[in-house]
Amino acid sequence: MNGSGPLAGIRVVDFSGYIAGPFCTQMLGDMGADVIKVEPPAGEQWRGQDPFAPGFSKSFVALNRNKRSIVLDLKSENGRGVARALIASADVMVHNYRPGVPERLGIDYSAMRELNPKLIYASNSAYGQKGPRAHQAGYDLVIQAVSGLIASNPTPDGRAPRRYAGIALIDFTAGQMLAFGVLSAFIQRLRTGIGQKVESTLIEAALSLQRQKLVSVEALDGQCPQPAKGTVRERMRTAASHANDLVERELYYRTYETSDGYVTIGCLNVPQRKHFMSIVGLDDPWFENPDALPQTDDEDRRRRALTSYAESEFTKKSTTDWVKAFEDCGVPCAPVQMSADLMFDEQVEAGGYFVGFTMPEFGRVRTMGSGVSINGRPEGHRPPPELGQHTQEILDELAALPAAATSADGDRRT
Repeated sequence: MNGSGPLAGIRVVDFSGYIAGPFCTQMLGDMGADVIKVEPPAGEQWRGQDPFAPGFSKSFVALNRNKRSIVLDLKSENGRGVARALIASADVMVHNYRPGVPERLGIDYSAMRELNPKLIYASNSAYGQKGPRAHQAGYDLVIQAVSGLIASNPTPDGRAPRRYAGIALIDFTAGQMLAFGVLSAFIQRLRTGIGQKVESTLIEAALSLQRQKLVSVEALDGQCPQPAKGTVRERMRTAASHANDLVERELYYRTYETSDGYVTIGCLNVPQRKHFMSIVGLDDPWFENPDALPQTDDEDRRRRALTSYAESEFTKKSTTDWVKAFEDCGVPCAPVQMSADLMFDEQVEAGGYFVGFTMPEFGRVRTMGSGVSINGRPEGHRPPPELGQHTQEILDELAALPAAATSADGDRRT
């Protein structure tokens, strides 16, 4: 960054890899923080995730701008010494080690709190510090499974469910939660002068995405709700059947095929549903409460017939025609677009959601910004660093600090 932004002057030491931790620290870097990415001699894991050049992949580029890279071998005493010197000079430390690893490396919370009482110590893990799975590794897909998220997206035939949304939904949510926790801890530090321990977990992020489903009301569910009966396979097939029934009765909140593509309509109130009926040309006696279950078999058949009629009508006009008709009435709608098209979408362009920077040898790079604007969008972004690009620079800075002078000697791979 260009040294500006609300977090200018804040130093973040980042030991994390993959998505959640790097996404958190990139957001902090976008806001002006000096993010020092500590990497092992082989580099962070995602440098090699389908690379387009040695040390660079699109996944890495998407998550590591506005950072400096230092290579440290944390298996060596000298490397651990430099790591401690960095942490002593920092405002924030971020890692995604499994429980027990920070203790083995000598950078656990208790030791770092003693070293730097003002430090905000932020960690992300799959399952947290306690419980039977605490020491297990977990990636987004695995957490989707264990959290129930993947089961909320059953396949129509009730067979093995697929990854929800096809993106690392949980990782990015956990990264945002961690950044929120770090900034909340900063506000408390302004009042107390003392740092805090901040944690986010993939499992909690996954549960938070399902918070509307995870509600127990004593008057409805009893004091001690009982687990559902049946095997997971049986319940998944039941859920798939139920989901198919809902789709076949759903009129107002779904995607329709048009003559040349698809359009998604969202009618969540009575006035919008009245507009829908007028535009499509149907009369739905159940429009005031379309989520209610049918009371009779005849009602069920009639509601499914309405959906079939609407599906047929939508294929008679283009997506553009349907979008105009609904937008003219103020009904939320949108054409279905492919994600690659969003790089050139007029609305996205108008919002300034993408940022750009130049990478040596690769030219101009365009990628998603931080997702937030504070008095305008941040500018002057650093490209993702080469492995160890700033090692000597950072060591020199540490050597200039009296408290770190004896810990910051070494070569480019310390």
